[in-house]
Amino acid sequence: MYKMISRIFVREGINTLEPLKRSPIQRGLVKMGKESEKSRKVANLKWYWFGKYINYIKNYEHTLERKFPRTMQMYRVFSVGTRDVYTNLKSFVIAIKKQKSHGVNSLTREQLQLMHTMPRDLRKLLPLFLLSAAPFTNYIIFPLALYFPRYLLTSHYWTLQQKLEFMLSDHKARLKHNRPLFRCMQAELKCIKDETLRIKWRDVIACLGSGTHPTTKHIIACSKLFSGPPYSLNNLKRKHLKELLAIHGMSLWRPFKRKRLTERGMLILRMDRAIIREGGIKEMSNEAMRWALSFRGVNPANMSIESMRSWLEQWLIVSASVDQNNLSLLLHSPILLAYNHSTNWTLIYS
Repeated sequence: MYKMISRIFVREGINTLEPLKRSPIQRGLVKMGKESEKSRKVANLKWYWFGKYINYIKNYEHTLERKFPRTMQMYRVFSVGTRDVYTNLKSFVIAIKKQKSHGVNSLTREQLQLMHTMPRDLRKLLPLFLLSAAPFTNYIIFPLALYFPRYLLTSHYWTLQQKLEFMLSDHKARLKHNRPLFRCMQAELKCIKDETLRIKWRDVIACLGSGTHPTTKHIIACSKLFSGPPYSLNNLKRKHLKELLAIHGMSLWRPFKRKRLTERGMLILRMDRAIIREGGIKEMSNEAMRWALSFRGVNPANMSIESMRSWLEQWLIVSASVDQNNLSLLLHSPILLAYNHSTNWTLIYS
């Protein structure tokens, strides 16, 4: 009977002793295969729950935005604004190092702009950051800052609508001093001793009074008046000096008025040189041109790109004839080139 069963197993190709004949290596491989299959199942389970968690996080943000829209808006405003402040602060530090190493004339137009705006922005934000560091004060400070963004926050935290609104408001306040400054310039006409210069300047004043602007050629022909009496910074009368400060948005109460005007004139002159050095107006972005126009006395709202470029080209022509001796010409150029500009009159009388 045993022999018959053995013959059947041999004929069918079945070896009943095969499991017992496996080597230790083979048994280890079988065991490792089972363990790898088990670990693969565990890994797949982990990835499944990880994907679930990621989807939950994504949907949770939408849920918060739907249930607490004001809170999420506050979060986005401060997160994006703080990131922009940090980016500008790094660029500001780089500009300071570059200025110390190579001089202020080596700075780019954007770096010069940062050197002008960043110190004021930091002074404005410092109290907010210091107060928010105290326990539980951030629940009051941040909502209050969002409620008064113009006074407690900088442009990094403003929306596009707020940027336009605040820019127009500041620009309108400066434009209110255009007419008084023009009257001061007009009153000095009789003090010009050189008859040829007096005739040329009378034509410039008449042109402004009639609602148009003098050409850049006529302005440059009278540039000598701004390096001495009556329009150089050292010869300006007290009221004239205050109105000149006001059209540039500078404080009327701080001391060293002439020194501050000289620094502003040099800043504008360096920016003009940097624009030319970096390839001209065509290399400037639309936002940079709008800021440049507003900084130089023109309301850029509703102006086409070509109109902005055309006006800046005229400004640069006048600026090319300016040096440290006749900086006053550059400071008076918002009157000479923009006193009767249509966008300025629209803003004043709107």
